[in-house]
Amino acid sequence: MFSNRHFNLQRVGFARLVEDHILIESSISALLDDLRDEAASPHELSVQLDALAVIIRKHLREESDVIQNIRLETLPDTWRATWIEGEAALLQLKVDWSNFLDHWTECRIANDMPGFSDAASAILARLSDRVKTETQCFYKTALSTGGIEY
Repeated sequence: MFSNRHFNLQRVGFARLVEDHILIESSISALLDDLRDEAASPHELSVQLDALAVIIRKHLREESDVIQNIRLETLPDTWRATWIEGEAALLQLKVDWSNFLDHWTECRIANDMPGFSDAASAILARLSDRVKTETQCFYKTALSTGGIEY
């Protein structure tokens, strides 16, 4: 079974991941609001996108540290299946997110605001869905392994 040290690390890790998810969701929402309202300049949108990319990059590093300590046999069957099936989807989302960031420079945003808006809406919706799934899965996982208390 897990040592007390592992439980303490996991408890802190899951709490931090959920906090990150809240920050990611808030950043996604603000960016989408600015796109909908056409309230931000290409420069402002680029800055928001860069800030979101930094948050996500940091989150993924922290997430991998916590995830590597999860033992699949400790997960409830429904969450084990979600966890396994989600790995391929996460890898594809990482590739798509990286391609999106590489493509949509400030200059390209300025030259094709409708294209950026459509592309951003699509990828940000996928990111948001993933964050929500992970939050539910992490929470359930942490509860089932004793990593957090109810």
